[in-house]
Amino acid sequence: MPLSKIFLRIKYCGIIMINVKNLSVSFEDSVIINNISFHVKRGETLVVMGKNGSGKSVLLKSLSGLIDEYKGEIEIDGIDINELFRQRGKSFKHGDSACVVSYVFQKGGLFDSLNIFDNTAFGLRRMGIIEDEVVQRVLASIQRVGLKGAEEKLPSELSGGMQKRAGLARAVCMNPTVILYDDPTAGLDPILTDSITDLIIEIKNSLNSTSIVATNDLKVAKKIADKVGLLYAGRFVSYMESSEFFKESDPYTRQFIRGELDGPIDVL
Repeated sequence: MPLSKIFLRIKYCGIIMINVKNLSVSFEDSVIINNISFHVKRGETLVVMGKNGSGKSVLLKSLSGLIDEYKGEIEIDGIDINELFRQRGKSFKHGDSACVVSYVFQKGGLFDSLNIFDNTAFGLRRMGIIEDEVVQRVLASIQRVGLKGAEEKLPSELSGGMQKRAGLARAVCMNPTVILYDDPTAGLDPILTDSITDLIIEIKNSLNSTSIVATNDLKVAKKIADKVGLLYAGRFVSYMESSEFFKESDPYTRQFIRGELDGPIDVL
């Protein structure tokens, strides 16, 4: 490969963390994601919005490897995600600071039979991290999200907000390069929503992580987003800087932000 192309690839990978080209996802005869392309720069937060069933969760699960039946290309830090996830276990076992993608599930995604400590430690143990380091990282992450003292409790003993914090602790302890949040404030009251939002911002700033957040909470989006993408009919009908999005500069964003029945987005 010519040196010029090697240089361009190194430079490109340093700027772009998530790169998606012509991504399509279908289930049987139903097209959920329809040939979309976009990128997220290192350290940016992209908020993905759209009415229920628009494909927000499907997009996140495709980026995380939870859905592997798709067409197109997905790269994280210049590496195809299939190759990234194949190498990840080996990288961790050898202490390499490889690119790590963490997924924060909408309802916490905790194992009912495991206490909060073991839930948080699950991913680290699966990747072969030595137990002394597991303990250190898990306790630090649990304290970071405000759950110190809850290590021995089961998920059923925690409130919904605390379960979401436990899910964040599990993601944070992996020292992720990329964090994917699936509706992290769903079902929370305004005070807890603001608390979780502040925690997302703190995690991004401290880890310099690149984030994609699926949410329809306009207040959350306005507070955390660098860019906003609005999904409709499997495509981004709006993809722009957050400040521009909230100016309601096109019919799609205007209808969505105002919650109007009339407009290009159907209500069914």
